[in-house]
Amino acid sequence: MRILWIMLATFAFAGCQFDPHAELYTTDEPKNEDVVGTYVLDTLDLHPEVGTECPEIVVELHADGTFVATNIPRWDGDSPGPDFFTTLVSGSGKWEKASLGVLDAGKKELWGVYLRSTDHKFHPASFTGSKPPYGLIFTLGDPDSGDAVLLMRKQ
Repeated sequence: MRILWIMLATFAFAGCQFDPHAELYTTDEPKNEDVVGTYVLDTLDLHPEVGTECPEIVVELHADGTFVATNIPRWDGDSPGPDFFTTLVSGSGKWEKASLGVLDAGKKELWGVYLRSTDHKFHPASFTGSKPPYGLIFTLGDPDSGDAVLLMRKQ
């Protein structure tokens, strides 16, 4: 019986998933003036079948509440596949800082930005870092998969 309990506990722990980027997320609300700026590609955390040849990825958040985005993920909820880079979208519109959910079963809010446009439904991005300059992360599909596009703020 003891061996059965040990086996069940092992399977339970092995089945637990965790977002590998969780420690990067911004959990204290940043000031608008601290997130205004130009964000460029820092890291692609994608599965190998997605490929590595991606176009330039840029998000510009302007102080007047507008944005310009170049080659960012669509908001379709799917994990990236082999055609991921051909499905990236570009456009402009208004940005809105908002709480995007919670981390640690409701203990901490995750802060990020919605990119609102009449032309495209852009994927929301979470802020990264605990102080300025913040970064952006587009978490794709199931957060536990680790698929993400990370941008850093250009100095």
